[in-house]
Amino acid sequence: MSFKIITESPAWKTFFSSVLPIITGILSGIFVIEITIDGVIAWSSFFKATSFYVLVFVAICMYFYNKAIYLFENEISKFSDDEYCTAYIRSKCLPEAAEKYKTLIRNGNGGELKQAMDEMKKVLK
Repeated sequence: MSFKIITESPAWKTFFSSVLPIITGILSGIFVIEITIDGVIAWSSFFKATSFYVLVFVAICMYFYNKAIYLFENEISKFSDDEYCTAYIRSKCLPEAAEKYKTLIRNGNGGELKQAMDEMKKVLK
């Protein structure tokens, strides 16, 4: 399974946003139990608790997952801007078109390129 599928799928987003907090809550409870000695929390022994390291691991995973979600949604939101869409289309289409029409232009047959550019202008408006 690709990490991209996990960030794009609403089902996975729902799963992680509901299951990870539950797991974190359970691990936190276990952590408190592990560091409690005779009814007093002994913070000086936190590094001896296995659940502490599992909590750190889960927190790191949550950080990277949420960062990936943020980056994915940020990329999507860029497409709501008309200027970004126009620039994106130009960056993807123009290099390919330039390569395609390079030989036609060198042979003096640029009419097809003119038609393609006119069509592109219509699409970008």
